[in-house]
Amino acid sequence: MDAQEALARRLERAKKLQEQREKEMVEKQKQQEMAAAAAATGGSVLNVAALLASGTQVTPQIAMAAQMAALQAKALAETGIAVPSYYNPAAVNPMKFAEQEKKRKMLWQGKKEGDKSQSAEIWEKLNFGNKDQNVKFRKLMGIKSEDEAGCSSVDEESYKTLKQQEEVFRNLDAQYEMARSQTHTQRGMGLGFTSSMRGMDTV
Repeated sequence: MDAQEALARRLERAKKLQEQREKEMVEKQKQQEMAAAAAATGGSVLNVAALLASGTQVTPQIAMAAQMAALQAKALAETGIAVPSYYNPAAVNPMKFAEQEKKRKMLWQGKKEGDKSQSAEIWEKLNFGNKDQNVKFRKLMGIKSEDEAGCSSVDEESYKTLKQQEEVFRNLDAQYEMARSQTHTQRGMGLGFTSSMRGMDTV
């Protein structure tokens, strides 16, 4: 009988251990479900506090997973960009990831037809007074709207800019000629050279 009693006790212990393991598994599943629900609602701190208040044990891993899921849900709600599942949620900041994705989309998004910068408009309106020079300049700059610039009517504003350009070019030519004449024709003149010193060289 002792053997039968020992066997019955072992079976009872095994049943109790089995029941205890099942309870633990059910509690873990409940905790994981609550953590997922907390992540979905965004109130992970409150739900972890609710878990603690209900008497269930919350591990640091569950709390961190709930917090990361809440951050991802917040980033998804604010930006509309979800972090892919193959990224480690603890290693990736969802807000920074969303910012990078937005920048990437803006970078690879093509320019619209009507978009022109101010500098491009200035270069297209530039006129050298000679059609051949204008065409050559536009080719060098890579400006494709050659027909529009060549056939544009001369209005008052473009006439003023043309006159200003001509005046600037005239001033530059005059300054160049003055500098060239001083450097080429007045050699030996300057600091330390006087007419009295020149006479001494001939003696």
